[in-house]
Amino acid sequence: MKPTQWLLALLVIGATQAAHAADCVKYPSPITALTEVKPGLFAVMGKPADFDACNASVEFKTPNADKPSPLVIISHGGSGAGPAEKNIATEFRKLGFATLLFDAYKMNGHTQDWKFWATQVTNESRQRLNYQATLGAYQWALAQDKVDNRNIYLHGVSNGANVVVNMAGEVDPAHVKGVFAEGTMMSGIGVPDKLNVPVRLIFGKLDNYGGRQPDEWRWLLKEECALNGKTDNFSQPQGSAQRCSLDHNPQALTQSPQEWFQERKQAGDDIDIWWYEDAAHGMFSGPLLRQTRTWGANNMRYAWIGASAAAREKFLIDFRQFTGLK
Repeated sequence: MKPTQWLLALLVIGATQAAHAADCVKYPSPITALTEVKPGLFAVMGKPADFDACNASVEFKTPNADKPSPLVIISHGGSGAGPAEKNIATEFRKLGFATLLFDAYKMNGHTQDWKFWATQVTNESRQRLNYQATLGAYQWALAQDKVDNRNIYLHGVSNGANVVVNMAGEVDPAHVKGVFAEGTMMSGIGVPDKLNVPVRLIFGKLDNYGGRQPDEWRWLLKEECALNGKTDNFSQPQGSAQRCSLDHNPQALTQSPQEWFQERKQAGDDIDIWWYEDAAHGMFSGPLLRQTRTWGANNMRYAWIGASAAAREKFLIDFRQFTGLK
């Protein structure tokens, strides 16, 4: 390479790195702390970190460098950003969508493995961290020139499903066209009283994740209101946690996801349930696996996960039809 060509190459590389650095805005990120509240069960204390585009867990990928792409923001489940989230992100990109994936736990400076987060941390804590990061991710995405910010979608699984249904009560319909919530529950940060954008609840017909019996299905689950934690000082859309939490009616039971769906449907919100045969919880985590898990020290529940390839393909067909893809 001639000296002039070498110098030009260095200038091009430098300009690319500078442009990337300019796009990567560092937000203040206070580090939260973990406190054991019951044997083997932890809660997160402190203000959650805001979304930080510079965090190593952030994966923003676009299938088209020449023009803005529609975007799917993926809010991870209780285990953190793992195979289910990465697999579905790959499928969305095959359909022509940019994807934004991140790990809210790592964004808060936590380094514990997926099993710790999946089985030893309260739903309220996991969802609170994730909601703050997802809200910031949405705000960040609106300003990105590689994103068609009139065509943004959100997808979440399990704890992430609760995060994105709350986002549906927060986002602007001028930008967000739909929310896909797979395996929504009622414990954690609750669910909103009003939806600004269309929501599709997704359930595999074999989803018993969290059930005390193998046929206690996810969409019928009710939990004690106390599991919604103390939510008065947490900024989220007005919803069930303001009436059913550790602060409010702690001994009462939550609605089931199906009851909440029926309530929102009767109120006129654009909401529906998509059902899938041969599918359990986290359809894109892999093949169907029948298992149990223990939360905390001794709270054993059923936790079937995965789905058949046909079920996953059916979801992608439904997603394409919803978004208007041909």
